[in-house]
Parts: sequence; C-alpha cells; structure tokens
Amino acid sequence: MKKIIFLLVLLYIMFHSIAAHTEISNEDLLSDYDTALRYLEEYNPCQPIIRQQYPNFDVLCEEYRKTVQLNGKTPEDLYVILADLFLRIGNPGHLSVLSPKDFDSYKFVAEQGYFDGDPELAMLSDKQTCATYAAMTRTAQSKEIDLRNFFIPYVSYDSERDLLLFRITSFKSEFIARDQDLLINAIRSYPEAKHIVFDIRGNAGGGDDYWMSLLVAPFGERISFDTQIFFKDNALTREYGLMENAETISAQAIDTIPSFVEELGLTHTISWTYTINPPTEENRKITTDAKRWILTNESVFSAADGFAGFCKQTHWATIIGKRTKGDGGAIRPFLVRLPKTGLLMRFTAVVSANKDGSLNTLYGTSPDVPSKPSESAYDTLLRLIDSGSYK
Repeated sequence: MKKIIFLLVLLYIMFHSIAAHTEISNEDLLSDYDTALRYLEEYNPCQPIIRQQYPNFDVLCEEYRKTVQLNGKTPEDLYVILADLFLRIGNPGHLSVLSPKDFDSYKFVAEQGYFDGDPELAMLSDKQTCATYAAMTRTAQSKEIDLRNFFIPYVSYDSERDLLLFRITSFKSEFIARDQDLLINAIRSYPEAKHIVFDIRGNAGGGDDYWMSLLVAPFGERISFDTQIFFKDNALTREYGLMENAETISAQAIDTIPSFVEELGLTHTISWTYTINPPTEENRKITTDAKRWILTNESVFSAADGFAGFCKQTHWATIIGKRTKGDGGAIRPFLVRLPKTGLLMRFTAVVSANKDGSLNTLYGTSPDVPSKPSESAYDTLLRLIDSGSYK
C-alpha cells in the first residue's frame, strides 16, 4: 500500500511539474517573439540580404507580433505564427522553428551521440523545451511514426540505354540503416549499366553522412574536397566553438575572399579538407566504369545541395537540371532556444561560397548542364545520352 501511495504522489508531482513548466502567459509569448527577431538580427549572417529582398520586413514582423498579442495563448500558437513568418520569407538558410517531428528527429540524432559536448544537447533535454514539445505532440494527437516507411528510394533500369536510376528524396540519417545496401545490390544486379543516375530532385537534405557513406564511398575511391565557411565573431559562434580555430578575414589574401563577405560584415573564416574513404569491408565495394550523373532542381536543399556541391567541385558526377536551393556547403544549422516557451529555432550561422564566389547559402549550386525551360532534368539527360553529346 505504501508503494502505491508513493507512486501516486510521484505521478502527482511529475504531472504538476510539467504543468508548471507549460504555464505560459501572453507576455511570455511576446517576449519570446521579440527574442526570436533579436536572434536573427544578432546572429543570422544572411539578415542583411533578407532585408534587401524584403524591404517591408519590419512591417511584416510587426503584423505578426500583433497576431501574437491578440491570439497567442500557448507555445504552439507562437510556433505556428513564427513558422508562418519564416515561411513568408522563404525559410532562407534553414530558418525555421522546430516542429514536434523535427524535435523527435533531433532527439534521435542526439541518442546516436552526434551532439556530445555540443550546445544542442542541453537544449534538447531542457525541461521546458521537452514539456512544450510533449504538449504540442499531444495536441496534434500524433502517433509514433516509423520513418522507415517514408521517403523510400526508387530504383529502375532502362535496358535500352543501360541506365540505372536511383530516385532518392531524403538523406535523413534515420534512413542509413534501411538504405545501406540499396546502391550495392542494384549495381551488382545490373553490372552492364553504362550510366548511373542519382535523381535527387525535391530532396530537402538530412545528413551528409548518408550520401558520403551510401552513395560515394562504395565506389571504392578515396576522394577529398575542400570546405570554407565565413561567419561573424559573436556570442553564438563562440558558444558553438567556431572561434577556437578561426582566422580573421583580414589575414586572408584579398583575391580569395568572396565579395559577399564584406557586404554581410563577416569577420572570420575556417577552411579544411574532408576525405571520403572507401569501405574497409571488401564486400561493400563496387566496381563499375559507368558514367555518373545527378539530377537537381530548385528544391534540392541542405545536405542534398552539399552532395551537388561535392560533385561540382570534384567532378565526381555531372549535374543536370536546375540550380539548387543551397545551404549545403557549410556546417549544420545552429539551434537557439527561446527562453520562456522553450521552442527551438534553427538557422545557418555560417555561410559558404560556390566556386564562382557566389553565396551558396542563399543561391545554391548551378548545374553543369542546365535544362531547357520546357524540359525536365531527366529529359535533358536522355537527350544527351541519345545524341552522344556528353563527355
């Protein structure tokens, strides 16, 4: 009996502890709304360009603030209002508020040890943050979703052209275990393939580890590529440890600095070389002389753009289609926590440049072979193959 009473008391305390953490006033919501905008002004390197592209940005923000003031009652209300505001300006540079599903995805990655020692870990385990997202999940009556049933890759073979196509719409890290044999099995099933095509149109990204380990490494090449990021010295970049290895922009050769660096007021840079090694297990290597292609469009984003950028720099595959949405040539977007509600925002706090010096974060990666306005990337590919007009 004493054990039962103890459990009931414990449950009562836990329930009221969570309830206390979720008692948010309208003033709290307004405070967090103002904090969200302050974070953008202080920490988002793309903010000057956003202001150029949206000259009525301040008016828009004030309209949304009035919506919070008049209709904001719960953290979920603030989430919806901020999400809509960021959507209105195109979610540049990963700018968003984490949804409950996003929060679960971050928790999954955290459980794999990805954020050990990083600021995200404390945010993801914060009591108020966990209570807010738990309440939002209950409100939505969400059910546990097995992500393995979503974004399933499609494989097809065109025997007339000896073309093996992989249609991959997500690079989420959760799918690595599911998809790890996809490429290997397909190429071994069609050893006569002369063209291997990765159709990543509509792929909004996920993790670079997906395409590095599943699409590039199995070909057995040891291949390196360069990365350089640019950013400001501020509280956020210091919190994430960027200043430890940073060099000042002034110490760089002038002809190596993209023109947007001065425009955005960036002060520091880090560059490094990343190497993708072949698998150590021989049975996970494939042998083929097939030509590699990737198909892109304006929806290719984040890690998927990173794959396109890698192909552009190393010539690992020929890119066909449209310019991507970008923001894949740097590092992961940073999380910041809104103090009252615990909602988590994310945005890219560093930017990177394309080979031509343009701002990848906002303007994406251009294809090697642009599609005609009336032509899909796949049709462009078939035209090149059928005419033999490719290298």
